Amino acid sequence: MKKLLIILAAVLVMLVVAVPVTTRILGPRLIYVTAPAGTPLGEVDSPRPETSIIAVSIGIDLAMLADLANEKVPPQLESSEQMDFHKNLKGGAYAWKVVRGPIAFENSGTHLTFAAPIEGTAQLQGMLDAKIVQVPLNTTAELAGSAGGNLSPAIASDWSIVPNLTPALNLSEASVSLGGLGKLDISNILGGSVSQYIQKEAQKLAPALRQSIDLKSQVIAFWQQAYLSEKVYDDPSLWISVTPQEVQLSPVDYADPEQISVTVAIKTDAFLTNREPGAPEPQPLPDLIAHPGPLATDLKLPVIVSITELNEVLGEESFEIKTGAGSSVEIDGLEAEVGRSGMLNLKLSLNATQNGLARGIAGDIWLEARPVIDFEKQTLRFTNVDFTLETKSKLTSVATWLLEELLIKAIERDMRVDLDDYKEEMAKEINKAINSADLPEGITASAENLDIKLYDIYTITRPYPEAEAAPGLVVVIQANGSLAAKIKQRGSNETEAP
Repeated sequence: MKKLLIILAAVLVMLVVAVPVTTRILGPRLIYVTAPAGTPLGEVDSPRPETSIIAVSIGIDLAMLADLANEKVPPQLESSEQMDFHKNLKGGAYAWKVVRGPIAFENSGTHLTFAAPIEGTAQLQGMLDAKIVQVPLNTTAELAGSAGGNLSPAIASDWSIVPNLTPALNLSEASVSLGGLGKLDISNILGGSVSQYIQKEAQKLAPALRQSIDLKSQVIAFWQQAYLSEKVYDDPSLWISVTPQEVQLSPVDYADPEQISVTVAIKTDAFLTNREPGAPEPQPLPDLIAHPGPLATDLKLPVIVSITELNEVLGEESFEIKTGAGSSVEIDGLEAEVGRSGMLNLKLSLNATQNGLARGIAGDIWLEARPVIDFEKQTLRFTNVDFTLETKSKLTSVATWLLEELLIKAIERDMRVDLDDYKEEMAKEINKAINSADLPEGITASAENLDIKLYDIYTITRPYPEAEAAPGLVVVIQANGSLAAKIKQRGSNETEAP
């Protein structure tokens, strides 16, 4: 019995000794690397201002232009002139009176045309030289046709409207009998007079357009609304402040047959501040800057991602790297901190195994990597990945087993962090702002084909200039698309412009 107890005790001692020895020899090598030394410094100290373009296409219905023209141009046109309108006529004079029908506008694709049917009479007088005697001439001609012209409106830098009007007259009936001299076509005679009259009356459209449509007032409303101060974070309290800088104007667009439109673009700077800005003090609307081509909205809005937020996302990430020859590396427990010169320090909990009797490696290591945007996949990825000095000193003896280069390449190739939540939230806020905009009466606005995507990412030391150090990331969200406004009714100010 005593001999049996001695044997059992010996076995127990062997087991107690063998387990840690076997683990130490055959089990994974345990590695614990301390965090990189040094004070974290962001790529920039605080978020930089982001320049955006807010472009609004303002459309004006042709039907509204027609209503305006029919109101401003008198329904009856008349004029008279002293003129020898034939070589055998002395002391010639004529007078004409026409009544116009409704004025209609059409979009030719390059300019506007307008026309109205006309009909009336022309009275011609003079002394007709019949070689033997002079015969008094007093005759009436029937007139019919259409009057109108081409209109290529432009907006000057001071917001005045230049109509660029070319009158046109088409008389299908305009001739008189001169007795023995035959018939006289008076369309050329009257054409100059009627065209000049049309030109004179059409010039009234310019102040009428400016007064009734008042594009400048509509742009002033957009300019004032471009001054934004919105709270975007509660902890820490942060506001985004948007300040307009200049106004650009595109050429007139004739693409829509039912309207003409111009695109007004407001260039803004957006930046983050740690205190609620005071009530914005909009500056007067500046002079227009002519832009040679189309303008489109290009918003760039900075969003702060704290290290705490980032680590919540990283903590859910895990992946396995196959290194070949039956070995693999399982990675989880990711954790990040801001490093130096725009780099992130990444802590990885890994469990490296290898086929056969060779030992694996388990524990924590640190890498450094630069965060970048994968524009194709719209995710956060990492480049310039390398082991920190602290990690390299621990891995020197096993670097070849761990296949350091393969691990780093796999992380650069496969490791992605989804930031869709930030894009979706920003898209909701942009559409909410557009839909809740307090626009002038008769103006409607809409966002079309907004494309929200990740644009840039960089590390910061503090979230705003006066803040204590709180390193993190700034993700810049870009929104491209079309913001459209349409003028559906005329302004209420009917005072004639000087």
